[in-house]
This record gives sequence, C-alpha cells and structure tokens, in this order.
Amino acid sequence: MSHSSLAVMRQPTPAIGYHLKPGAAAAVAHDPATDRELVSLVLAGDKRAEERLYRAHVRAVSALAARLLGRSDEAQDVIQDAFLSALSRLPQLRDGALFRAWLLRITVHEVHRRFRRRKLLRLLGFAGGVDDCALAELATPGMSADEHVELTCLDRVLASMPTRERIAWMLRHVEGYELTEVASACDTSLASVKRWIARADERLRAHIRPEAGR
Repeated sequence: MSHSSLAVMRQPTPAIGYHLKPGAAAAVAHDPATDRELVSLVLAGDKRAEERLYRAHVRAVSALAARLLGRSDEAQDVIQDAFLSALSRLPQLRDGALFRAWLLRITVHEVHRRFRRRKLLRLLGFAGGVDDCALAELATPGMSADEHVELTCLDRVLASMPTRERIAWMLRHVEGYELTEVASACDTSLASVKRWIARADERLRAHIRPEAGR
C-alpha cells in the first residue's frame, strides 16, 4: 500500500475526501436564521414549515447516517427516527438557529442505537446486513485499484474500533466537521472527542504501517 492512507490522518481535510463521491454532510449548506424562523413556525403549528425544515436538512442527515452505518437500509431508518424525535422534542430546543447541530446529535445517538442492535443480533447468531455505503463503496469512479484497496483496509480497521472512536473519526476525517462540531454531535467535551480521534488515528496507523511496506 502507498503512504497516502497515512496522510489521511495528518491533514485537517484528509486526502480520503477526494476519493469519495460528493455529498458529505458537512458540505450541505444551511442558514441558521432560516432554521430559527422555521422552528418558530413549526412550533406554531405550520405543517408547511415542518416540511421545509425536513427538506433543508434531510441531505445532511442522510449523508451522515449512510457514512457512519455503511448501510443504506439502516440509514433510512435513522433518518426517519431522527426527524421524528427532533420534531417531537422541538419545544425543548432553546434556540431554533441551533436546530441542525441538535438534529445531528440526535442522528448520532440513533446511529449508536443501531450499532448496539447489530451487536445484539450477532450475539444471537443472526447474520448482518450488506455494507453498501462503506468507504470503498462510495469511492469515485476514477479511483485506482491501490487506492480502492486502501479504503477497504480503512473500512476493516474502522469496523474493529469502539463505536464512539469510529464515529468521531468519521465525523472529523470523512464528513469534514470541525472538532467543536464533532464534540457537539457526539454530545461530549472537546477534550474527549480529541482523545477518541487520537486513539482512532493510532489504531489506523498500527494496521496500515505494517501493510504499507509490503
């Protein structure tokens, strides 16, 4: 393997991003002022505003859920559950301008639930689903065979990590969120999320470096 995989863990916006199809959650534009207005209208009972709020954020939630879970069927469930939860709890949101950050936190919580469910199903002897949204499956058409192998290796190592480390690393290095945004989405402190990402980096280096010399 080449050393480009290691570069993934050294750059603020890693090289891996250039090998994936567009649509990362962090790249989906949104307007906090519009969110505040829509949230107020939804709380007042405006169903059209509810639909507009959904359409404004469904791409970001879809991209995030698909990348973190690696499976489009589970991602669809997460999208539905995250929006239902967010809308039912909307009166708890103190500032409508923070709706997106709040929604992404709910989405990450739903992703954690799916990973716990997978673990339980494996313990019960049930086969898992198909990873049709793994990094290797989201590669750009022009990717070389070696680069595709690198992404497959990253998928394998990421799958072996503790869930919180994997999610934090993906949010930062695949989705492109700032560290403060990752901490918000993971509902933890900045120090904790930095520690999780650093541990994920170490795990990736430990697996990639031996293979890089082959």
